[in-house]
Order: sequence, then C-alpha cells, then structure tokens
Amino acid sequence: MQTRLVAVWQWARDKVRNARLEVKFILIASLIVLALMFVLGLWTTKSIEKAIMKGAGSVGAAYLQTFVEPLISEEDIRTKSLSPEVKAKLDLLLGDSPLGQHVREIKIWNPDASLFYSTAGRKVDQEEVFDELKRALTGEVVVSRTMISKHAYSGEERHAEYIEVYAPLVRDNAGQVVLVGEFYEQPDYLLAEIAGAWRSTLMIVLFVSVPMLALLYMIVRSGSRLIDDQHTAIRASLRHALELSNQNRRLRIEAERARQEAGKLNEKILDQIGSDLHDGPIQVLTLVKLRLSDMKPSLGGGDTVDVPVEGIGRLLRLVTVVLDEIRNISSGLVLPELDNISLNETILLAVRRHTDLTGNRVAIKGALDVDPSRGHLNICVYRFIQEALINAHRHAPGNVQQLRYGTRRNRIVIAIADIGSPPKAPALAPQRIRLGKLMQKRRIRAFGGKVRTIRRSNGTLVIVVLPLE
Repeated sequence: MQTRLVAVWQWARDKVRNARLEVKFILIASLIVLALMFVLGLWTTKSIEKAIMKGAGSVGAAYLQTFVEPLISEEDIRTKSLSPEVKAKLDLLLGDSPLGQHVREIKIWNPDASLFYSTAGRKVDQEEVFDELKRALTGEVVVSRTMISKHAYSGEERHAEYIEVYAPLVRDNAGQVVLVGEFYEQPDYLLAEIAGAWRSTLMIVLFVSVPMLALLYMIVRSGSRLIDDQHTAIRASLRHALELSNQNRRLRIEAERARQEAGKLNEKILDQIGSDLHDGPIQVLTLVKLRLSDMKPSLGGGDTVDVPVEGIGRLLRLVTVVLDEIRNISSGLVLPELDNISLNETILLAVRRHTDLTGNRVAIKGALDVDPSRGHLNICVYRFIQEALINAHRHAPGNVQQLRYGTRRNRIVIAIADIGSPPKAPALAPQRIRLGKLMQKRRIRAFGGKVRTIRRSNGTLVIVVLPLE
C-alpha cells in the first residue's frame, strides 16, 4: 500500500511538473483557496461559538437567579439540603417551562466542591474544587462544554457535549457567593448555528474565489501563451544563429583554403622569378665572363685599346661575385617539389640543401608522421628552417648547428639552435635582417603558429610551434 501511494505521488508530481504554466497556477491557487476557506470557516465558527456561549452564559445566569435562587432559603443553605417541596418545584422547572425547553440538568455546588443539589440525583464521590467553580465563587459567569473534563460526568453528558454554565447563585449578607449554580444546556441550536456559519463562510469564499480564479487563470493563460511565443521566437533565432555560425565556419574554411592557395601561388611566383633569374641574367653574365676571359691585351695602336691585365682580372672577379650572388638568390627562390612528400622528408630536404649551399653540417633529431598531402604546411616549415639556418650561418658561422623536432598535443614543435659564441650584430644592412624576421613571423602566424627567439650566452635558440589542424 505504501509503495502504491509513493508511486501515485511520484506520478502526480511528474504530471504537475510537466504541466503548462496556467495548469500549475490553477492547481496551486485552488489549494490556497481551499486552505483559506477552511481557515476562514474555522475562525468564523469559533467566533460564533464564542459569542453564543457568552450569550448562553448571560441567559443561564439570569435563569438561575430568576427561577432557582428564590426557591432556596437560608435554612436550606444551613442544612446543605433542600426540602422535598423545593425539589419538586425545581423538577417542575425542567418540565414544560421555557427553562426546561433548553436546560437539560441543574446542579448546585457548595464552595467546598460538594454537590448541594442535582436534578438527576447525582452525587460526587471525590470533592475537589475545580477552576470553573473557583471563578464562579468570585462572581464570574463561566461557560464551557462537557467535552472538557472538570469533574465527574455521566456518559450521556460527555457524549452530548452540553453547554455548561457556572454562575453565582446565592450570596450571603457580606456579598460572598455561598452557592454556585450549574446547568447543562442542549447544544442543538449552537451546532445548527455553527454548521450554518460554516456553510455560509464556504459559500461566500467560493462565490468570491471562483470568478477571481477564472480571471487570474485567463491572465496567466495569456501570459503563458506570450511566453510560448517568445520561446518559439527564441528557438527560431537560435536556429538562425546556428545557421549563421555554420555559414561563418564554411566561409572561414573557404578563406583558409584561399589563403593556402595564395601561399602556394606566391611560392610558384617565387619559383618563376628564380627560374627567370637563372635563365636570363646568369646566362648573359656567363657569356660576358667568357668574352672577357678571351680578351687579350694588345701592344699596338690603331683601333685597339690597351687594357691592363689587372683591370681585366678585377672585372672577372666582380662578374664572378655577381654570378655567385644571383645563383644563391635563384637557389633560395626555387623550391623543390614539396606537395607529394611528407613533412619529415621536407625537414630533411631543407637541412640537406642548406648543407649543400654552405657546407655546414646540422645535427638532426626527431621524427614526424603527418599527412603528406599538406604541401602548404611543408612550404612554411621549409622556409622557416631555411631562414633560421642561413641566419645562424651568417651571424654565427663558427657555431655548431642543431635541429630538434617532434609533435606535442597535436602541435608541431621545431627548435633550431647554434651553440658556441653569441652572435655578433652585423654592421651592414640591419633593415634587411629585420625584414627577414618580420616575414618569418608573418608566415608562421598565417598558419596559426607561434615563433620565439631566445638569445643565450652561448648562441641563439629559435622555436616554432604549428598546429596540425
């Protein structure tokens, strides 16, 4: 049974929790109105009961003083008993008289809690002064119900829940109360008044609450519909925002692809420039060199001009230097095919070409396993290694060059260091050096990476971190 009640309670709680706002409101408001009806009805009935009992006490005291007190003489008080004639008269009072229509039984108490007289002929086994008797002895009229124990009651008295009134009955010459009268009044009219007040209170609260609840329900229902419309609008806005987010993501991917294609196109342009330099100026300068090397200084006059051998040699040296510089530029501009090789092979190729150009050996340590089809990332790594190794060779030619690389947290980490003496600041072309560093940083940032240069007392360390995604 307990398990079933728990299951019913959980089911009702889930239903209320998942109900609409106006349904929750009408349920809670109905519970509040019911509680208000009960409290107000209880308060009203208690007030009516208190007023009726107060009136019953006043009427009862007047009945006792009017009908009972004249029948009791001083001799009866002195002997603490009534004569048969007086008892007969008192019994007649509870007959067809107006008093008998309301009063069920009359008792007269002595100050010591002994029973002076009872129309039912009852006796008190244990005499004990109770609070209502004390208050009546002081001249106060006390009204109570037989459901509250004060002295010994019969089963009929307790079951009927009579209204009992304690009132001063006889006073002596000094004004002290010597007898207290008590009578039991039938509670029929009291119960009828309480039931009527209870029904009237409930009906009044109900008639007032139903229209009020209906009006509030309509207001809450309108607000609930407005909230539902707002939720619908918010969900539509959220879907629109998600669509815009997806569109922005697609645009970002397209922009990234365009940036990568622009990088590839830039490298192709540089490749073309290198090829043009190699096939154009270098060929011409080579021809000039051959012609100049064939020239012989003449000793005669005429159309010939004597050219000193020293000048020819100087000219040859200058042309040779130009050729070497143009070849170096061409070899730096022309990239090998990097689209179809892995990133690990790209790193090894960059180091090998640096060794071929400068003759410096580089200590390599590391391994990578990356998608070989990412040619744009290969170009970025190749350019970084090429620039870093050339700078180390140019500014610290006597240092030992090292290269370490690997992956960490889905990122590529490449470190290039030269160990020996610290690099010396070049005296010429400082702007070109700054430009190379700036282009290197821009290239790394374009791929979402970071580059850091650390100058130490025994050399320089350059670290680059590139994301794989």
